[in-house]
Amino acid sequence: CALCIDACDEVMDRIGKPRGLIGYMALKDEAVERAGGHPKQLWKHILRPRTILYTTMWSAVGIALVVALFLRSPIDFNVTPERNPIFVTLSDGSIRNAYEVRLRNKQPEDRPFLLSITSDAPLSLSLEGRESYVVTVPADETLTQRVYVTAPPGSRAAVADRTAIRLWIVDQVNQDRVYANTVFNGKAD
Repeated sequence: CALCIDACDEVMDRIGKPRGLIGYMALKDEAVERAGGHPKQLWKHILRPRTILYTTMWSAVGIALVVALFLRSPIDFNVTPERNPIFVTLSDGSIRNAYEVRLRNKQPEDRPFLLSITSDAPLSLSLEGRESYVVTVPADETLTQRVYVTAPPGSRAAVADRTAIRLWIVDQVNQDRVYANTVFNGKAD
């Protein structure tokens, strides 16, 4: 606990002897002191190349984390196609795929997000339980929304095995946009 160092210095002061009879010492300094030399100063033990290298590396990691925090996107989302079933044939012959979209709002206030899709094929988008394509995500929360993408009967996407689509999310407050690529599964014969 090193209380003996303080107690020894007090006793040495009382009897008029020099302080420092008991103290901290590196193992390398013990042999030097036994030979009559003087131990290294404390700052020479601390400021070694390895200590400086480790301090520099950990500082770089800390700075990188702070920079990454400020560069992160305010919107985070992922799209997961529903696999059971892969597609559904509707009564009019159109093919529908279902997707689960998880939207994360990283802002400190509620945000409305507009969902849309782009593709080379004519596809329509609908959101379960909503009339519009806008969903409001509470501050610092994640919202899961089921999305349906439908291809008209006989269209290229309806008869192809897979069609590439891109789902866009637009923040209606500051117009930030992000997207995720996925596929539309058709009824390939």
